[in-house]
Amino acid sequence: MAKKKTPVAVRRRRRPKQEISGFGPMMVVALAASALYSIDAAITLAIGVVPTIVLGFTGKGDHKSERLQCVGFCNVAGVIPFMVQAKARGWEFVAGDIFNIVLMFGAAAIGYALVYVGPLVAAFVLQGLNEDRTKKITQQKQMLVDLWSHEVLGDKEEKKPQEGKGFIR
Repeated sequence: MAKKKTPVAVRRRRRPKQEISGFGPMMVVALAASALYSIDAAITLAIGVVPTIVLGFTGKGDHKSERLQCVGFCNVAGVIPFMVQAKARGWEFVAGDIFNIVLMFGAAAIGYALVYVGPLVAAFVLQGLNEDRTKKITQQKQMLVDLWSHEVLGDKEEKKPQEGKGFIR
């Protein structure tokens, strides 16, 4: 009798891990808590965090949750003052004023600016710090050479600074 061939197990391709953010559930809790405070404040919060909600649904790429948190927290910080105003006057007066909406969405724009401009500023600052550190190390090296001669560097003979550079001798 011939042996039956066993089917080769086909391995399923695993889906790549996706970043999980706790910002969505936290936003739902914040909406529920603000509804307990005042329904007008909750409606104002829901209207004011639209840029954050849009980013939550459409954001892609690396560090999605960090971008969402940065934009979301800036956005919520811009909405909170208007929530107090909404409790006193009603959400229609707060959301009906275009200036208030611009200020709330502008806070989200500041979050976007932090996300995109922040790394550039950090790189600029770190580059300056590294240049200062390099300058200080070079000064210390020169001070040791002046004190102990070039032997401290491991060189047998003193080299001229322009030796070997250029093609004209």
